[in-house]
Amino acid sequence: MMKRLMLVLCSMLLVFGSACGSEYSDVVDMQKDFIDLSVDYNSDMEKADSAKSVAAAMNAYAKGLESLAPRIKEINEKYPELRDPEQMPEEVKQSAEEQAEVMQKVSSSFMKAMPYMNDPAVQEAQQRITAAMQGMGPQ
Repeated sequence: MMKRLMLVLCSMLLVFGSACGSEYSDVVDMQKDFIDLSVDYNSDMEKADSAKSVAAAMNAYAKGLESLAPRIKEINEKYPELRDPEQMPEEVKQSAEEQAEVMQKVSSSFMKAMPYMNDPAVQEAQQRITAAMQGMGPQ
């Protein structure tokens, strides 16, 4: 009888703990999608060796950002407390740290585009990325 009670209590704690821990699951899911997109962009830029391939990589990144922008904007509005690192829950903090690391690589990848910035397609792709980021709301 005691074993059964302990099993039920443990099960309830697991269910309750999962429910409690999932308050920010939409944030973590969005962060993971953003990280995946950024990793793909970094990989594409590493392989890029012409204005055409740089523009293609940048346009793919812009397309991904454009699709994520509404989710990011919604999350920024839904969870204003996340702008304060002191209030950030651990589950969000961990993926935010990973996101920050990958964004350093994205910044480096932008440098790879510099030799091609006179190309109209690269310029257009850069403008598209900038517009997509502006559509995300306050960062």
